[in-house]
Amino acid sequence: MDAQQVASLLSKTTLFSALNEQGCLELAERTTQRVYRPGQVVFVQDEPGDRMFIVAEGSVKLLIRSAHGDAVELARLWPTDVFGEVALLDGGPRSATAEAVERSVLVAIARGELIRLLRANEQVVDALLNSLGQLVRRANRQSTDLIFLDLRGRVAKKLLELSQAGGAVSGTLHRRITQGDLAQMVGGARQTVNQVLKQFEDRGWIRMANRTIEIVGWEGLQRQAGG
Repeated sequence: MDAQQVASLLSKTTLFSALNEQGCLELAERTTQRVYRPGQVVFVQDEPGDRMFIVAEGSVKLLIRSAHGDAVELARLWPTDVFGEVALLDGGPRSATAEAVERSVLVAIARGELIRLLRANEQVVDALLNSLGQLVRRANRQSTDLIFLDLRGRVAKKLLELSQAGGAVSGTLHRRITQGDLAQMVGGARQTVNQVLKQFEDRGWIRMANRTIEIVGWEGLQRQAGG
């Protein structure tokens, strides 16, 4: 990607959309780019963070791992999504691991550039505060779901969420969302999640074929999710 293409990407993000065309171009010229293979780690939980990232192509998942190797996926990120900014604000460690789901192109912004922007542009500060607020609300929703929803409810809710995200087209979740991924997202064992999906299919709420999941019974999933 050349500087103009990166600038166009920056202008579409929630964090940098407040910058004018020249501001986006100047920031674009100070970024770096890297291509990641499927499964390649971008950064690891608890390591120091010195840069943030924007997804230009592909998709990335954020996950946390226990000492025993169990993993829970916190978020799935798509083009124009920003991640890794929290560690830049206080110089602390990464709160999660980031891993490429498919071939992905990421644009990186160093901590110094972000701090410079925050000092010079109040709109970027406002956008960052909004981003942090969304992270807190997402964490609260995930905690609430784990407490108040059973596994079937969590699977139903996650399917509905994914149907409106970058991994779905017209209610169909494609190969980038595997059943193993779904198990990590809802904090369940893969075998048990597969059983829940089969139950949903038997009820006519979803259709599974060729490693895709198509939602055909929205109301049933919504009821199961507590909506």
